[in-house]
Amino acid sequence: MENLQYAEELVREFLVFRGFTNTLQAFEKELGTDIGKGFQVEKILDLIFSVYVPKFQAENLIGLLAFFKLCFSSSETVLVATLSELEVSILRYYIIHAIQSGRKDKVVEFFGMNGNNLLQRDQDWTSWFAIPYLKNPSLDPQFRVYFTKEWFHALHLSVRNFLSQMFNGTHILHYLFS
Repeated sequence: MENLQYAEELVREFLVFRGFTNTLQAFEKELGTDIGKGFQVEKILDLIFSVYVPKFQAENLIGLLAFFKLCFSSSETVLVATLSELEVSILRYYIIHAIQSGRKDKVVEFFGMNGNNLLQRDQDWTSWFAIPYLKNPSLDPQFRVYFTKEWFHALHLSVRNFLSQMFNGTHILHYLFS
């Protein structure tokens, strides 16, 4: 994390030295909306579970997950596979949250924008396309577990542990400084 802050200071110094004040202002503004949130686990968890999901910002959520995929080299297959599994669960949580909030329209919109991509990656999504049309999906045996607090807590903990491992290890720093 110190390396990242040092790099930011170098960029600031360069921009001031060259007189790129407009660029410096844009840089400072971009840092304020940093998608990686300075790689602070709690801030990223808040972004996912307190902003993107509750405010139905599916495209931002998908963009964040895609950004994390870019952070790994192809040799880190275990981490990539784990992230892919977490991505599926996070997207399913988005759908469940929308259903619980009475926003089936957001589920239909989500599938309209991302359905083809989801089906191309994994056929396990096929049954999920029916969820906005079920009268009470929380009672359906296939979806019941996703509506439990235990499943949500396990997901939240898994994402926290994964992000901690990712950011406290050398994985993200290797991506940034290679």
